[in-house]
Amino acid sequence: AGIWSLVYFSWRFSQSFLRPDSLYCSSREVQSCCCEHGPVYKLACTDISYNRQLATAKTLTALLGPLTFIIFTYVIVVVAVTRIASISQRWKAFHTCLTHLLLVLLYYMPVIVAYVLGNLRLVPNVDLLTSILTISVTIPPMLNPIIY
Repeated sequence: AGIWSLVYFSWRFSQSFLRPDSLYCSSREVQSCCCEHGPVYKLACTDISYNRQLATAKTLTALLGPLTFIIFTYVIVVVAVTRIASISQRWKAFHTCLTHLLLVLLYYMPVIVAYVLGNLRLVPNVDLLTSILTISVTIPPMLNPIIY
């Protein structure tokens, strides 16, 4: 809850610093299935580098904050599990952790790849990135009951 509170307050705090004075030269029609900040920024005629930097900082905080917490937690769990005397109990604990870690990777890897490819502008179609992100937030919860 602490990390999500930090993400929320950083989002609310940064809203006051966004520059709403962007002028739009041409069409105001967003070429995407979702009205995200990236496609909206492309419509602006003015300098949007500040807004882009702020969006990058917020996205990295929202992505890497929880991921860092998860990795830190797994380090603590691995240290605790290695202290278990019984090898069969240790294997059972590692198996449970491994399946959970696979779900975490199944969520984070597409999100990070989509974010990096989008920032490097290697994927020209924003809808493809949106599809990747939609799948990454849909598949892990569906697999959760099967794995556990």
